[in-house]
Amino acid sequence: MLKHYRVPFFRELDKALAAEGIGLLVVYGTPWRGEVERGDHADLPGPLGMKANSSMLLGKLLLIPVLRPWLRADLVVVEHANKNLLNYLLAILRGLRLKRVAFWSHGRDRQADSASVGERFKRRTLHWADWWFAYTAESAAYVAAQGYPKDRITVVENAIDTRALRADLDAVSEVELQAIRTAFGWNGTEQVAVFCGSLYRNKRLDLLFEAADRVQREVPAFRLIVIGGGPLAEAVAEFARHRAWVQAVGPKFGHEKSVILKLACMWLNPGALGLGILDAFCAGMPLLTTRQSTHGPEIEYLQHEVNGLLLDDAPEAYADGMLRLLRDGDLAARLREGAVASAQRYSIETMVRNFSNGVRACLSLS
Repeated sequence: MLKHYRVPFFRELDKALAAEGIGLLVVYGTPWRGEVERGDHADLPGPLGMKANSSMLLGKLLLIPVLRPWLRADLVVVEHANKNLLNYLLAILRGLRLKRVAFWSHGRDRQADSASVGERFKRRTLHWADWWFAYTAESAAYVAAQGYPKDRITVVENAIDTRALRADLDAVSEVELQAIRTAFGWNGTEQVAVFCGSLYRNKRLDLLFEAADRVQREVPAFRLIVIGGGPLAEAVAEFARHRAWVQAVGPKFGHEKSVILKLACMWLNPGALGLGILDAFCAGMPLLTTRQSTHGPEIEYLQHEVNGLLLDDAPEAYADGMLRLLRDGDLAARLREGAVASAQRYSIETMVRNFSNGVRACLSLS
């Protein structure tokens, strides 16, 4: 499936590869049940994109029913995942020296039991590729630790198009901010935090809500905005219905999201953390999360007390972290500066450059 945040990356990668005489085709499927509710999917028109009516067999195996793109390509880059039926076909073709294959993935699933059958199988199959595109440096180190050649691993430095978000944020006017404050019934003296992401169990919304209640009792000016959609959308709406200081606004993108972000001074994500950390940094907001195993590889980008806070996995600890930022202006200013600096490092430009270099290197293998 294709997430909306990947569209700018593929467009820029297409340009970079075309300059080297390399054509790119992005084949993607349709979101399955549970994914549809997140409301964060996109389409990529041809000739760059090709959408297929994929399906999940037995709820576990992903089938994308097309063959020609895989068979015609000189290099196929796929996610390293047990569920991808295509990977087994590609493994056979690669074994027969008929196809060059690269994996693009986290390396290990932080949310899975490393001793499980599935994870043990993934450690064996990570060698079924001619090249590895690892999300982060830690992902690359994990793949290399399994015996994969280091000189065939590209660290992508997974990112989003922060240029577009920066432009959207810069374009927000005071008139727009006043209008949304009025819509929320605010007067401009509020201290605002934002949660932005998919609404599902691993995001630890239960912890967020309990911590937010604690903070609001201590700081009456505290306000919380929840941006996103997903399976827990109704639970979020129910929480907001009983608290005038909470705004649940659903999924928001582009300029509309940027207007909301400009109201906030901190980004809250106590549960599973992924690329949303770069949205936070780009908006100049420190990110607060907790120490747990559900984070994506992008947790590497968080530096405690430099661009955010890494807190104990408990409502009282999370609330204490929020209160520190609300009450300590010097700390808040330092973390905002760190967030802005981090946004400049992790960018789509860097990601495209790294990825295109890896593609060229893989294609040049003898």
